[in-house]
Amino acid sequence: MIIGAGVAGLWLMRRLAAQGRSVVVLESRKIGCGQTVASQGIIHGGTKYALTNRLTGASESIREMPARWSAALRGEGEIDLSGARVLADHQYLWSQRSLPSRMTTFFAASVMQTRVRALDRAHHPTLLAHEGFSGSVYRVEEMVLDAPSLLAELAAAPGAAVLRIDESQLKLESAAGHDSGDGVTVHFSDGAGRRAALRAGAVVCTAGAGNGALLAQSGSKPQAMQRRPLHMVLVRGPLEHRIYGHCLEAGSRPRLTISSHDWDGQAERRVWYLGGELAEQGVRRSRIEQIEWARREIASLLPWVDPARLEWDAFLIDRVEGAQAKRARPDEPVIVESPAALFAWPTKLAFAPLLADRLIARVNERVARTAAGELESLAHWPRPEVAQPPWKEQRQWHTFER
Repeated sequence: MIIGAGVAGLWLMRRLAAQGRSVVVLESRKIGCGQTVASQGIIHGGTKYALTNRLTGASESIREMPARWSAALRGEGEIDLSGARVLADHQYLWSQRSLPSRMTTFFAASVMQTRVRALDRAHHPTLLAHEGFSGSVYRVEEMVLDAPSLLAELAAAPGAAVLRIDESQLKLESAAGHDSGDGVTVHFSDGAGRRAALRAGAVVCTAGAGNGALLAQSGSKPQAMQRRPLHMVLVRGPLEHRIYGHCLEAGSRPRLTISSHDWDGQAERRVWYLGGELAEQGVRRSRIEQIEWARREIASLLPWVDPARLEWDAFLIDRVEGAQAKRARPDEPVIVESPAALFAWPTKLAFAPLLADRLIARVNERVARTAAGELESLAHWPRPEVAQPPWKEQRQWHTFER
């Protein structure tokens, strides 16, 4: 039983189903709602560690992730994601000034040289080919995915069921200990009077913020997870150029991260989705203050972008992770174990395959034999829809007078 149908839960579902396990996923809202669909779809491969000049075990782990995602997207990997949409097979790093020497040295090192390369002006992306730009541009071989199509592809797994449930009626009833072999009974309801109880050999909670209530219910400390908010910004309008990448300065995080999204193929309604340090520091600002700050950032960094007819919005989203000392961001996925369940947070979208590896090892310890369960009784249970990206939700778009 997997509770939470984001990228972590669905990747694990696909892997377990491929092993012949009987898998049920429970979701109280929409598939991928929250962190997964609100992500920028970037499959990081460790380039961000250039900003802090750190080469650690964590950076080595994340270096392997793009290759695993690429194989899956070709239909040749551990799962088949060939139907998911790739927005871009690369990104850009750019700076208005020359990058600090420690960064360029890092990029030149053997660990990064196959993934990052400097571009001469003739090969700059069109947005950064303007005569007003005189900085450095690097091309990074790290892909960007369309989150809704990824979620739809992940959820389409034979031999597994994704069910919509009433979160308030979810209850875990564990045996005396997980080594007893009796497993955990999971009680749930569809919110319309239908109830069910399934006994699972192992329960894995990948519900993001929803893990908090489940931790408390299982007798574990809710302090095992932490929330670190972001204040993301949306810009909509006749934006001429697509761009995927990060504007760098001397700090440890990108000053601005931009991903581009066409709204149902309409170029007149293209969306730029803005994150990076703008979103990190923006949690201290009101919605209007954050929009105004973002507008000034675009005017400062990309002054040739015409602000006419652009619409803006901002919203808060929690990053929910395994707790760390001083609320630092984890370098890797985090798993917390209790007798009733395994609680897991991938930390980054890119880490979903690595988290699945580690969870499968724990599941195999709890459920030694592979068994195909009967799911016919759930055939008519309601299924959740795939969540829409933030720009397609009902929003209050803000415009500025010229």
